[in-house]
Amino acid sequence: MRPSAAETARTLARGRLPGLVRFDDGVAVTGVQHATDRRGRPLLLAPAGEELATRLQGREAPRVSLSVDDVPPRLGAPSLGRVRVVGDLLPVPEDDVREAVLEYAQSIPDPDLFDVGEGVAILRLAPDRVTLNRGGTTDLVDLTAYAAAEPDPLQECEEDLLADLSDHHTAQLEGYLCRLLGEATAFADGPPQVMRLDRYGFVVDLGERSGELGRGRWVRLEFARAVKSQHDLAHLMHPILCARNHCGENE
Repeated sequence: MRPSAAETARTLARGRLPGLVRFDDGVAVTGVQHATDRRGRPLLLAPAGEELATRLQGREAPRVSLSVDDVPPRLGAPSLGRVRVVGDLLPVPEDDVREAVLEYAQSIPDPDLFDVGEGVAILRLAPDRVTLNRGGTTDLVDLTAYAAAEPDPLQECEEDLLADLSDHHTAQLEGYLCRLLGEATAFADGPPQVMRLDRYGFVVDLGERSGELGRGRWVRLEFARAVKSQHDLAHLMHPILCARNHCGENE
């Protein structure tokens, strides 16, 4: 199983990656502080005097889009694509501000949240269109599925987890792949590298010369079930990382 378009969109929109807000008249605002609430609606912070707050003065419910591009955690790793959330941008009603601040903090603990109501406004983008562009193809994401989906729990620690696999578990991973793909799968370019990791599995780069050995460069290995947390990941990776046999060794 792989992340659905709705799950990938929710992961990208979560707020851990920089976003760009574009107003309906074409004006773009970069570096916007944003997160999402439990339904995936983007929450934006607008400090007084900054461009976003200035653009909202005298306007009622401007139509905007929030675009977020994936930033792969390793050079050469495949990208998750770009999410674009389109809708009306409105101030969060006063009675809902506290809940919105708490939901924002669950996504991103931004220190500016302490100043909401005193120099910082919190805004909500009500989506009526969500798209995901992957590999040059743009898909329209079902809004109900988007609202129900959950961001990937490994996104915030993916880079650290990949570094740990590379620094401490390359031999175990290589041995596992040798047994999985066959002993003929000697790694001509050096040890395999895990390039992406999500709740459903991970993507391994087998090297540029892998085609000469009769196999593709990229292989995706999937978990038996979806990962719930970083701690849960350790349990699912245990059979791989604790394997002792390598290519050519007796089972």
